[in-house]
Amino acid sequence: MPRVNLSINQNIYDKIKHQADIQGISVNNMIFSYLQKEYGEDEFDYIVALDCLQQEAMEKDGYFSLWELPTFKDIDQARTSESPEQIRARLGKMFHDSVQNGQVFNVQIHTGKIEGDYHKPKSSGKAVLYETKN
Repeated sequence: MPRVNLSINQNIYDKIKHQADIQGISVNNMIFSYLQKEYGEDEFDYIVALDCLQQEAMEKDGYFSLWELPTFKDIDQARTSESPEQIRARLGKMFHDSVQNGQVFNVQIHTGKIEGDYHKPKSSGKAVLYETKN
């Protein structure tokens, strides 16, 4: 995948940063979304998908991973030029950043182990687990 180095003036950056902060995503993801809408050949909208993930996460109870959220799980049904893995990687990073920035009400990143059935410790492996705050 090609990489682009972009230099912009401070005024434009501040406007993009302000909008990105409102969305709870990075400036890079905000610029990517703009470019995708303007020049992309597919219909996948990362901002809409992120909003859906945030809503679904707020409705969860207890511990969960992104794979338990319908929007994330059903990405392979999207008709795009990017692979489902690429979309999940970008969308997962956007969601993680929004949780870290406090944009997803009542959801936090879980650290540590989870006590499962029969009191056996259950670790998350390499997947990030989130939890709803009570």
